[in-house]
Amino acid sequence: MTDEALKLQRFKEAVSADIDAQVSSLLDETQAECDKMMESTRVLVAHEAEAKREKLRTEAELNMTRKLSAARLEAQRSVLRKRGELAASVFEKVEHKLSEFRKSPEYAKWLASAVKSAQERYPDKKAHITLAPEDMKYASKLGVPAREDPSVLLGGVIVGFEGLGAVIDCTFDSMLENERAEFCNKKELLSEVQE
Repeated sequence: MTDEALKLQRFKEAVSADIDAQVSSLLDETQAECDKMMESTRVLVAHEAEAKREKLRTEAELNMTRKLSAARLEAQRSVLRKRGELAASVFEKVEHKLSEFRKSPEYAKWLASAVKSAQERYPDKKAHITLAPEDMKYASKLGVPAREDPSVLLGGVIVGFEGLGAVIDCTFDSMLENERAEFCNKKELLSEVQE
């Protein structure tokens, strides 16, 4: 080869080596940029995936809390219904027994005893009584002025005294109402559903 051809060959090789070096450098830079973008994308996707998982977890917890609350509320309602049914059944039986007692000869004795006991609390006051319309048949045997009151449904007697604003209520209606309140407030019957 001639000197000129050799120079040209060397120049071509030098240019080619320089181009190869630049291409290699560009490829390295591009690969580094690609790697950087891939890592950034991985981090972004990981954050988005974690955010979605957290959102799903929160939604699942809220849903579970709502369902637990609804179940707890339904359980309390059920307990209240059963408690109401139990109370109604118990007091229906009590009312029946009171009705039977009112038909017995012991009822007239009980009325007389209740009036006497009330009079002993205020011996110097003149007493008067209030009875259910059905019980007016006992008024003459009780020895005090009597009037009827249709609001007395279950029987018993209300004893009042002249000059006193208070009365002694010995009606089965008020006794039963007091018992009903005590019955419903028993801690064994309270409807606290535990978690």
